[in-house]
Amino acid sequence: MAEQERNENQEYSKLEEENEEENEEELEPEEEEEKDEEEKDEEEEKKEELDVGKKLFTIGQQISYKGKACSVINEYERSICIEYNNYPFLDEPEDDFPYHREIIRKGEAEEALE
Repeated sequence: MAEQERNENQEYSKLEEENEEENEEELEPEEEEEKDEEEKDEEEEKKEELDVGKKLFTIGQQISYKGKACSVINEYERSICIEYNNYPFLDEPEDDFPYHREIIRKGEAEEALE
């Protein structure tokens, strides 16, 4: 009886080792895929990011932000200072546009409204 139990335990431990090896083999390709996906995401983010420090706007350029026409007052590394044209807006609550100038990220600016 004792010998039979030992044999069964040895067979069981061998099966466990084989299963662990298979699981490790299965995880490795998944980990590689995750790394590849992360690298792709990072590359896409780099492409989407605007070039820091490059001048993309000119002072006085007409753009739009939140659907309102604006002028560029100044440009910084990652942001711009804008001034709304025709401020204050009579059809908008003051809470939506409390200031006539704002600092926004460069990516938030849109082409000028015509």
